[in-house]
Amino acid sequence: MLNDLNLFTSSDEETRVILKDLHQKGCCPRCILRFLGEKRPSPYVPSEQELYSQYIKPCVDEAAAEEEEQKALSTEKCPACLGILQEFACADFYQQIIETVKEADHEYSDYQLSLMLPVATILRQHAVFVYLVQKYRATFEDKEEKIATIKDVFKWSSGPSLSQLLGVPFQMRSAFDILLNLTYKPSDQECHFLLDTFPGTFRRRKVKKGDHETFTRASVQKVLGDMMPSDFSRKFSCPPAAPREACTCDISVSHDAVFVAGRYQKYSRELSQTPWIIDGELKMQSSVQDLVCQVILGRFRPADHKFSASGREDVDVRMLGLGRPFVVELINPHRIKFSPEDLKAIQKETNAKTDSIGIRDLQIVTREDVGKLKEGEEDKSKMYTALCWCERPLTSQDTQTLDSTKDLVLYQKTPIRVLHRRTLATRERKIYSMTVEPVNGLQFNLHLSTQAGTYVKEFVHGDFGRTQPNLRTLLGADCDILALDVTAVNIDWPPRIDPAPEDEAESGIVQGTGTSGELSQSCSMAQNQPQSHRETEAPSVAV
Repeated sequence: MLNDLNLFTSSDEETRVILKDLHQKGCCPRCILRFLGEKRPSPYVPSEQELYSQYIKPCVDEAAAEEEEQKALSTEKCPACLGILQEFACADFYQQIIETVKEADHEYSDYQLSLMLPVATILRQHAVFVYLVQKYRATFEDKEEKIATIKDVFKWSSGPSLSQLLGVPFQMRSAFDILLNLTYKPSDQECHFLLDTFPGTFRRRKVKKGDHETFTRASVQKVLGDMMPSDFSRKFSCPPAAPREACTCDISVSHDAVFVAGRYQKYSRELSQTPWIIDGELKMQSSVQDLVCQVILGRFRPADHKFSASGREDVDVRMLGLGRPFVVELINPHRIKFSPEDLKAIQKETNAKTDSIGIRDLQIVTREDVGKLKEGEEDKSKMYTALCWCERPLTSQDTQTLDSTKDLVLYQKTPIRVLHRRTLATRERKIYSMTVEPVNGLQFNLHLSTQAGTYVKEFVHGDFGRTQPNLRTLLGADCDILALDVTAVNIDWPPRIDPAPEDEAESGIVQGTGTSGELSQSCSMAQNQPQSHRETEAPSVAV
């Protein structure tokens, strides 16, 4: 049977000698195959007992065969892998994994295995290798990097069995992850001699609150590469002794994040984009985030979520037109199988639950696609309709002046209303075009196309001269803003799915497009005189 293996050794006799040597040092059958050079998955699939009968038993003396077999299959753990390829690569442990997966209640179509191994496994594998090089130099010199890892061998041996039990294929990379966190308590103690030898390499690193790590896999691997084998063998037993304690294993499962993208429209002037909390107190009962995510979270059942959008509007600003692009990152979702029809149903249910927001173009996107949400943050343009007040009626010359203004460069100091939470700076922004639409008396609509990041409210009233030029300087008269709508966020993402707003007018999804009548009627501030910006601070960030 040894002829079926791909090994470092050059003859059957040499293989038998080294195999018997490693077996006598306590190495398990899978570690023996690893150190002999086998790197194909199939030889590792049989159980430990089957591997012993197939490869080990024929190489030991017949008189001692029965005794050796009992010793090999006893509770003594392999000194190279700490018993990981014995105790955990077996049918009983596979059942523990299956029970954990069932309790977690995830949807998945395939799976991967991830192992977090004790750092001592690096030390012990190196110790076995140093021993082999010292005794069989011609066979093992420069072969350490070619030895199959404990992680790979575990996956090769357990993959077929777990696939059969789970009913889905094993993959080296899958969105559904079964994590085995293996712990060996004496690990740091065994590595401690390295701290005396290389004191500058090891520093305490915070892992989590109240917990620190001194010996990382990378740091131990580095110093072993720098250390002469003769120095190492004087400080650490080569080959290593049997482990003093058994490893323990914590099993957990998780699914990669799923990203749901779309566009939202906001019809309320009393709704923040995200939960508005000051000093631990929730200032508003709901938010765009809450309303958008409510149904999505119920269907996908994530452990947590993150909401992101392409910019944001103030609490008192509506978001109309095609809406503002957003994405919800669903962290460790338990349900992941949704068709376009399922997403359409989620969208419909969300829109039916509230008249404060609407969502459209709901779809699942990739992590790479999400980057497009933030691309061109400074380059994309936005369109607004602002209901404004002027201390005097606009003349035809005023209208002509504003309508003919193109690519107006603004210099905007951080607005006073957000100065407490934003860095003081002067930002250069551009208004690409503007047009005026009279409403009545002293009121008019100002339609704007601007660079993203432009403070529109401050452009209208000037913010005590902190925005230059502004509408006051252009008209030579006192101006203020009564209401503001965002009518377009010009970023072509996510891809369009739903019809244009004009085709949805009867559906109730789109409730406004920013016409003069809708804007003035929706604005509770639209009186004969403005409520000055100097008296109130907008509760959200600037538009």
